[in-house]
Amino acid sequence: MMKRILTAILALLLCNHLWGGTLYEYRDSVKNGYNFLLYVPDSYTETSEPLPLIVCLHGKSRAGYDLHMITKYGCVDALRRGTKINALVICPQCPSAAGWIAEKVMNVVNFVGKRYSYDSNRLYVFGMSMGGWGTFKMVAEYPDKVAAAIAMCGGYTGSHIENMGKVPLWIIHGDSDDVTRPYFSKRIIEQLEASGNDKRLRSTWLEGQGHSILARIFLLQQTYDWLTEHSLTDPDRPCSREYEVTNNDLRRAYIYLDPENRQRLPFTKP
Repeated sequence: MMKRILTAILALLLCNHLWGGTLYEYRDSVKNGYNFLLYVPDSYTETSEPLPLIVCLHGKSRAGYDLHMITKYGCVDALRRGTKINALVICPQCPSAAGWIAEKVMNVVNFVGKRYSYDSNRLYVFGMSMGGWGTFKMVAEYPDKVAAAIAMCGGYTGSHIENMGKVPLWIIHGDSDDVTRPYFSKRIIEQLEASGNDKRLRSTWLEGQGHSILARIFLLQQTYDWLTEHSLTDPDRPCSREYEVTNNDLRRAYIYLDPENRQRLPFTKP
């Protein structure tokens, strides 16, 4: 019996080490904002070099008031599976499928910024589906605050689309997506190209891929490496071309990560 207890304790310690941080839940905390989860890595200290901040925006299937829903895919799921994200990570929850409001997302960012020290030159947005639409909104409305962004299977029909050309922006879409048609991403690219604002833009079209499979991209280390290469202080803010996402990456996304590393990641009150 004692041996089994010691083994269980050791396994728990290893799990916490593999995860490498704490997940906090915030409900009804931000005026004109959203409920959200905040991941704080063990590497964070108030006196150390400020860490980047990543905002992860989910799709409409995770909308509501149950924060556990937004752990099913996205950055929290990636952390559970062992992806290394050395950054503060905000995962807000949109209460309805009506779509993200950029101002409310930024209010959450500002709320966190008053309580945690982060590198304000390295704020990133990473979203899928409705979250992809929200990512485009964030880039269009806050081009001088967002250092880089990845928008997956999203679109945009709002104003100030020219602002997207100021931000290193990676658009990823499956060319067989019948939920959010590739047209919506292509329309943004065409408008930026037509206005000559495409030098910080890159796009990846995943041949034969549909909509939901792009959630696997959240698990890929190279996407976080790509984001964190960028800073508002970079001269002329160039867009990195170093990393790629391929169909083979999607097929092997779960193989790259050890399923035994998957953790429950209980929420902690701030």
